[in-house]
Amino acid sequence: MQTIEQTYIKYKNKVEKNITNDGISTDRGRFILTFNEAQNKWIEFHLQQRGVDDVRYIQNFLVLDKKIPYSSKLEDHYNFLLPKNYLDLSSLIPLASKGNCKDKKLTDIFELQTENLSEILQDEYNKPSFKWRASFYTINSNTVSVYVDDFSVDNILLNYYRYPNQIKQINIEDPESDFDESIQLEWDDKSLDRIISLAAGEFDLNSNNPRFQLQNLRQQK
Repeated sequence: MQTIEQTYIKYKNKVEKNITNDGISTDRGRFILTFNEAQNKWIEFHLQQRGVDDVRYIQNFLVLDKKIPYSSKLEDHYNFLLPKNYLDLSSLIPLASKGNCKDKKLTDIFELQTENLSEILQDEYNKPSFKWRASFYTINSNTVSVYVDDFSVDNILLNYYRYPNQIKQINIEDPESDFDESIQLEWDDKSLDRIISLAAGEFDLNSNNPRFQLQNLRQQK
């Protein structure tokens, strides 16, 4: 696996090859910004596509069975804070309790759009039910809300895609500071080469070149 230093050298070579304006140069600080942006775009692109090949590229970033306790509760739902590195949901299973029955998995679970909330809560066939192990949830930028009836949900098991490790420098005040090599790159060589090209394209003042545009990611796979 490539080090950050080796990746920077490849990036710098691409940038210098692409630049047509005199006096434009890159540095480690600019590399950090463009590389982190590019790797985030790369994983977001594959999540949007969700094809067999796309999932294979990002399988390393799938976190399984992350147990999360509730952060607050209201009369009809429990709130759960999403992890800081959360990017996109794969699935979730609430662990419900009622009386002596503890931590039972609610297997009939679906995401609900908030505009339908009041209607569903009054619907005898779709409202939350401990007996039928059924409920629904809503999700926003940092919180999942799981709805209940006469039972509690103290935890959820969350399967989610996370952001890749964000690279950084030891001294962020110095644009030429050494990289923090305690942070490991997580991509295979093929994906890393694509990300380097994207990062170079972000820097390139003439980035109208279509090979650096996100709409051409599929051709680059």
